[in-house]
Amino acid sequence: MKAFVCHSSDDSEFVVNAVQRLKGYFDELFFYEESQRSDESFITTINRNLEKCEVMLVFVGGRLSQFQIDEVNAAYHISSRRGKALSFFFVFLPGSQNDWPNQLQILSSFPCLRLKSNENDDVNVDEVEEFVVKMLENQRASTDGLPRNPQIFRYEKDIIDYFINRVITQGNRVVGYGGKKWLEGCPDSWPQVVNVADEEGEAGNSNVVLEEDDVGKWRPHDAHVVAAALSSYHSDNASSEVSKTSCLIQHGLFFPEAGPRRSIILPRAPGNGLRVAVLVSGGIAPGINAVIDGIVQRHYLYANPAKYADSERYHNTPSYSVTVQGIVNGFRAFEDPRTAFSFEELVPNPNERSHPSDLVTSEYANQGGSMIGTSRVDDLISGQNRQDLLESMVNRLLASHIDILYVIGGDGSMKAAHAIWSIVQRWNQPNKAKLSVVAIPKTMDNDILWMWQSFGFMSAVERAREVIEHLSTEIKSNPRLCVVQLFGSDSGFVVSHAVLASQTGHCDAALIPEVDFSMQSLARYMKQRMCERQELLPRGMVVMAETAVPIDSLEFLDDKDVDLSGEEKEAIREFEMLRAQGRRIQGQTNDFLRSAGLKIVSRGLQKLIPLVHINTSDVFEPAWSKMRIVVNEPRHMLRAIPPSCTDIIMGQRLGTLAVDSAVAGYTDCMISQWLTEYVLVPLELVVLGRKRIPDSGIFWKSVRAKTGQPTNLF
Repeated sequence: MKAFVCHSSDDSEFVVNAVQRLKGYFDELFFYEESQRSDESFITTINRNLEKCEVMLVFVGGRLSQFQIDEVNAAYHISSRRGKALSFFFVFLPGSQNDWPNQLQILSSFPCLRLKSNENDDVNVDEVEEFVVKMLENQRASTDGLPRNPQIFRYEKDIIDYFINRVITQGNRVVGYGGKKWLEGCPDSWPQVVNVADEEGEAGNSNVVLEEDDVGKWRPHDAHVVAAALSSYHSDNASSEVSKTSCLIQHGLFFPEAGPRRSIILPRAPGNGLRVAVLVSGGIAPGINAVIDGIVQRHYLYANPAKYADSERYHNTPSYSVTVQGIVNGFRAFEDPRTAFSFEELVPNPNERSHPSDLVTSEYANQGGSMIGTSRVDDLISGQNRQDLLESMVNRLLASHIDILYVIGGDGSMKAAHAIWSIVQRWNQPNKAKLSVVAIPKTMDNDILWMWQSFGFMSAVERAREVIEHLSTEIKSNPRLCVVQLFGSDSGFVVSHAVLASQTGHCDAALIPEVDFSMQSLARYMKQRMCERQELLPRGMVVMAETAVPIDSLEFLDDKDVDLSGEEKEAIREFEMLRAQGRRIQGQTNDFLRSAGLKIVSRGLQKLIPLVHINTSDVFEPAWSKMRIVVNEPRHMLRAIPPSCTDIIMGQRLGTLAVDSAVAGYTDCMISQWLTEYVLVPLELVVLGRKRIPDSGIFWKSVRAKTGQPTNLF
């Protein structure tokens, strides 16, 4: 969020002090004095800056200057013209007139703060901060529960440090540490997992609780897993300021352990039965069907323990009906509000079929793909009609009397799941059916926060490693420069893991979105590597992620040798605009951006390598005129493979634990393996960003050591 500061030069000393305090809450603060240019008029300068702003902060002193009147009028007209209201915050300094100045009467409905000096003639800057924070909080609130900035954090340790620092500084100021992150949508305090039973005071349905012999050891209500295991987070004598605090448990920085509970609340009465929906979103991954089977098997066990556990032990326990519906093709099933969403009836074995078309999940559990289909709907993440789509979806789920919605998906799906629950909670209509939302993380990019490792990820890495090794054999036998493009819409986990697992010398460069590189530097480095091989024909390999776009990409837009299409040029321009603003891609990678990045890297190397200069004088240069480029995009071949044993086991466990949590009343949470345990992570924490590889960390340095590429390629 950006703000324009309007003030009189008479009040500059106080305003400058106040603005220093407020800088942490805004992306930028504009003053006319700091942005004026000799080649443009006063009104042109302020119009240029006001166009960028959402807030105008007006300091009214004893004298309202003509410059201030012009600035306010310009802001008012710009706000009216662009159809998006500019928020005005007025601060009346001591000595200003009590009534609104005539020139500002039209804005008198906007919030204002009237400051009074104390006995020492001082004015409290804290009051200004409190006022601005309070006003911003109204703008910060969203109806779907998602932060204004979808990428506040990129690493779990940063989140932990943020909240620890908030504990340390709590009470110093209204917001204290990290004001800008708070404004972007970071919660005031560490979120706790929602338990409907706690909120509604429900006692639980003890008639359908299963014994520990059948479901596993019951987790007590206070079974918690700390967010970090490092000793520095649990010591009062640690050296760093972040760690000068007592144990994380005492400050509530923990997750409930996932697992069965002694008391459950769903179904609320056995006679009511239970209706469950399962939805898969995003691309496929090995293990999806294992998750679905785990959900179905567990629900049928809870519904009829005499049949699925021990007929003697549970002969007096009443069973209840359970219906598990697989929503066909994910969120796309809800696109047309005029039609009912399609679903497949899911049953655990052939004996439970009520119709020949019912899907027996156990028959699919070891297969790749998704038995109920999947899709991506980016409009649910960033579309203009996002709110309408979400509310329509919630209405239709409630109208279908769904008690539990399980969402299996990636970063965007976690956001959609949290938004759905936020809408359900906001409506909170007593006569409305209840809907619990439990998410299971699925991402080939492995970029969801608070997830140790996604199911299917290592299977994809193993297949990617095989691709690298096989292509290495190809280019050694028939020398060429090979560029391989793998997953990585916002992170380089697949590329880095696959390269690190491959044989030394097979990959010359790993390109990931987290680390900048230029085509000139990459070409110079690759030329050096190919010369060092002292072979007649040049050969080498570059492995890149989908959005590993060089920082000089704009130089290639009109390069005939690169030959980008109009759509690809526009995709590059949009990407570079995001990068210049410090923003990143949300959701999936645009197909045109993916193909453009691959063309720039592959064709750019073919053009630049013969031209760039390398410093070694006595180097052996191969025949550059005979250099050929081959590209390979095995992305879909990686995700479509059958699940490994690890994927199947993890998928089954995640599905099982999701059911244990949902029937016990937990909602708005993600089932995840964190550290050594399976936990329930509040979705409010999950949606704070996407995980990325720290470029200064040991892991990335190990990848560079494997390829031999320099620290900087720009």
